[in-house]
Amino acid sequence: MVDLLQIAGAAAGFAPSIGLLYFTLRDYTYPKVEKPFFDDRKLFAFLALGIVIGMVLFALESYGQGSSSGETVVAVVLVFAVFEELLKFIILNFPRFQKKVDTAFYGLSLGLGTAMTFTFASVYVSLLDLAEPTAFEIVVFSLLGLQYVFLHGATTATIGIGVARGQARGYFTQALLMHLSYSLLMIPFFAASEFVLQMAGVVLASAVVVYGYYRMHSLLLPVFIRDAKRWAPTQEKEKE
Repeated sequence: MVDLLQIAGAAAGFAPSIGLLYFTLRDYTYPKVEKPFFDDRKLFAFLALGIVIGMVLFALESYGQGSSSGETVVAVVLVFAVFEELLKFIILNFPRFQKKVDTAFYGLSLGLGTAMTFTFASVYVSLLDLAEPTAFEIVVFSLLGLQYVFLHGATTATIGIGVARGQARGYFTQALLMHLSYSLLMIPFFAASEFVLQMAGVVLASAVVVYGYYRMHSLLLPVFIRDAKRWAPTQEKEKE
């Protein structure tokens, strides 16, 4: 039976992810443009793949954190940040996706699909660990779950843009630095005893991922599409 905690987890994971996907893609598909920049079927295939990956990553990360001690928690957090971004990089950097304009959009879909289930599971399990979560605690943990949506959406789309540009390593580095910064800033929230340090970590970590998504949405993606339009006539001539 579905309970309030499951509803809170689903609301935190699925609703913002779908909203961001629509918000970001609406300018690159019909009716805003005559010819969409991506294939809807592939887009939803990557979304489905991300949903599976999100559950796998959550299970692995939960096991790793549960078996780590206080001395090794930082190392574990950093290792998982690297592992997650490498996995996305490997998937998107297959030869069939390299230097293809639509790869940028499939990266976004993969990331937000990952965020859906990863956020859902994280919020649900966190609330389940509380004896009797109050309405305030449900709201707080649901809002914290939004960090994962911005994080996975921004980092995976950034990697996708890099692969589409033919500059995969450079953009992968950007995504990895964002993820590492977020992970390090969130450590005080879980490890510090002082409320001020906890809140400072949350605020700074949230700023990193929100800015990362804003930068991807407002700068990286539009500039890439502008450049791709400029490259198109040259590529057509080369085919001839």
